[in-house]
Amino acid sequence: MEKIDYRFKFLYFIGIISIIISHCGSGGIDLLYNWFPFNSFFLALFAFTSGYFFRECKTEHTVKYIIYKFKKLIVPLYLYNLFYGLLVLFLRQFGFTIGGDFTLYNLFIEPIKTGHQFGYNLPCWFVIPLFMIEVFYIIFYKLLKMLPVKANEYVLFVCELALGLAGIYIAKCGYYANWGLVLTRFLYFVPFYGLGILYQNKLEKWDRIPNILYFSFIFIVQLLIITIYGQPVFYSIVWCDNFTHNIFMPFIIGIIGIAFWFRVGRILTPALTGSKCLRLITDNSYSIMANQILGFMFVKTVFAILSKSTSLCGNFDMHEYKTNIWYFYLPKGISQWAILYVLSGIIIPIIIQICINKIKMNIIRHRKVPVAERK
Repeated sequence: MEKIDYRFKFLYFIGIISIIISHCGSGGIDLLYNWFPFNSFFLALFAFTSGYFFRECKTEHTVKYIIYKFKKLIVPLYLYNLFYGLLVLFLRQFGFTIGGDFTLYNLFIEPIKTGHQFGYNLPCWFVIPLFMIEVFYIIFYKLLKMLPVKANEYVLFVCELALGLAGIYIAKCGYYANWGLVLTRFLYFVPFYGLGILYQNKLEKWDRIPNILYFSFIFIVQLLIITIYGQPVFYSIVWCDNFTHNIFMPFIIGIIGIAFWFRVGRILTPALTGSKCLRLITDNSYSIMANQILGFMFVKTVFAILSKSTSLCGNFDMHEYKTNIWYFYLPKGISQWAILYVLSGIIIPIIIQICINKIKMNIIRHRKVPVAERK
């Protein structure tokens, strides 16, 4: 059995929690947001982690690997898209206007271009660039193996960083709409995936800096950046439309965020090892990404019912509930109540995945039973 690296389990956990928190108005949890804004690193963190576990031996079965990733990433993406398209169609009967029309374009093309076609599954936009990155690197390293000499890992990373910088430059020039968005998203993730490979192959053995020096350096650099720009810096990678600073800054702040939380995870590893809760969350990360907004809607629906049937939640806005996916009701406007959305955004998707797993197991068992015994 392959040994679990809990440093990266923790990174996945931080990435997932950060995404959920950022989607529900901070979730009543700061997690040093005033130093390391979630949008500055959490998507880069997933690419870095995926790159760390990339192995050149996978290039020996390139087609098989791509098919495997297609089944693991793209097939669930389109199945969830179909489900949420039907959900949008159903909810229209009750006055909900969230989500686009149930069309072939929204079913098959828009998931590639923006991923925001039905609203409820919009966090899944990340799946397409992640799949593109996986395919790019498996082919890239396949071609590298054909060279007469082994390519230098540091030179490769410089080339990967150049692609990322080109992506930011393209976006800054205004080419971030439609298929340009697909390209700029993909190019943004290339250096972070490459950094994961570089760290695994070269840098990890040198990562021995004492914690006090390590964190001091990170906070000093981050404080300088905040001072220069007057606030913590972050970008909207989902739309690639606000790269207002120099082309290097998205990668600098992304690396700083990854470096900070990676070392925190390393310190906490002894306490996290064997944690069932941590594994439950990280092992169901796809479902959490896909279904977190359904979890948010569950909480909103409870508040909606309370506002209709009791004197509680009297200022709940039913119109916003049905028309604005980013409407979050907080009793008395207290931000700490947003923790309910965070918890529901984790628990509901995990329950969904457990149900899916049970259905899969029943189908597998049914197939194994001889036809004669089924009668």
